[in-house]
Amino acid sequence: MPGEGTGTPAASGSTATLASLRDRVRVMVEAVAGAPDPLVVTAANTDIDLLRTRLANTLKDASAEIWEESDLTEALRKALEQYSRVSPNSAIGTKQIEVASREIDISDLANVSRVERVWWNYDESDPGYAPNWKQFQVWPGAILFIEDEDIPQIGDVVRVWYTKPHTISGLDEGDNTTIPNEDIGYIVTGAAGFALLSRAVALVEEATLDSKTNENLRKLAEEHLANFRAGVNKQQPAWQRNAFAYSQDDIHEALRWALHRYSLVEPDVTIATLTLEADGREIDISSLDDMLKTRKVWLPYEADEPARWRSFEQWPGDVLYISDGYEPNSGDVARIWYTRLHALSGLDSATVTTIAPDVETLIVIGAAGLVAQMRAQERNVETFVPSKLREWAEARLAEFEDSLKRIRNKPAGGFVAWQPARRRRVPRS
Repeated sequence: MPGEGTGTPAASGSTATLASLRDRVRVMVEAVAGAPDPLVVTAANTDIDLLRTRLANTLKDASAEIWEESDLTEALRKALEQYSRVSPNSAIGTKQIEVASREIDISDLANVSRVERVWWNYDESDPGYAPNWKQFQVWPGAILFIEDEDIPQIGDVVRVWYTKPHTISGLDEGDNTTIPNEDIGYIVTGAAGFALLSRAVALVEEATLDSKTNENLRKLAEEHLANFRAGVNKQQPAWQRNAFAYSQDDIHEALRWALHRYSLVEPDVTIATLTLEADGREIDISSLDDMLKTRKVWLPYEADEPARWRSFEQWPGDVLYISDGYEPNSGDVARIWYTRLHALSGLDSATVTTIAPDVETLIVIGAAGLVAQMRAQERNVETFVPSKLREWAEARLAEFEDSLKRIRNKPAGGFVAWQPARRRRVPRS
């Protein structure tokens, strides 16, 4: 016996949306695994000549009696290479897709050390929020592979965040100096260490060399290099400061999973009103396509009359069977309380959020734990992710599951639907 009607929430939910919870998840995981660092907008106003002069003064060789210009240049080059490995230069490039493919040639992005984040599809005139980060791999031959079900199409724009070595104006055709002004001193100190070490190697076989000279040069070189490395490492490593971005798709899937897990423990309770179109005890409830389980039934429903609760059974095939003495008639109105999965506004076309405000943090914790666990298992970043990320993910997932267990075990409040127990026949002895 079919019925017609719609469901309405039994209680109001929070005002959280997909965007707001997604941002909270991203903040949590980036706090433990590293957040993108702002680009340096003010680089040092210096060039190779000025740095060589500072280096010569540091080495007490302003008159160039000991070190040749080529030696100072090589020392600065080594210091720059070491500095770039720990704190590389950040850059952004844009690629327009010319052939529909997940494989994108990025060979025209000069001197790429490592790709860190990928935003696709990117529209410069209307970027949108939040950035649509995608997972990716970088293959030999400067191939960027987009790990997504959809394939980039001709005309799409991919924006790439990447790192590359720093440059010094005038050194190896460097057009400008990209090192932050506050770090120039570390470059000079490191170069002094490399210059002293090189001098010690050059003098080691000279017959007239004082036995202490070489030892002193090496000790002085080690002191300078230790100071250089300490200064360069004063910040977090680059992989933490410029962490891989978390894909929106991954965060959405994690929120979907956390919401589903919570729904199985404490589902959303909704009320639907159906008008019966025929006589009979079997009521078609297929119009309630999001139903998990029927809680209670008021039949026939009249707003100004006392509730008439009915015994019922929920059968396969979307059939609600009225199992007490009342025979439903065509035109009766059935008021049905039932459970369904919770919804989050913006996720899977949902227009409302059904979770309570005090549940938002629980959903964020579960989603953040799953996203971090997914990140720790990814092949393309496993080398750069510390064990603490996996441990943090496991701790958050355990916290989430413990909270669900407490919710499951708490006493039920309000009306609890009942169905009459079936009498068991006791065989006569």
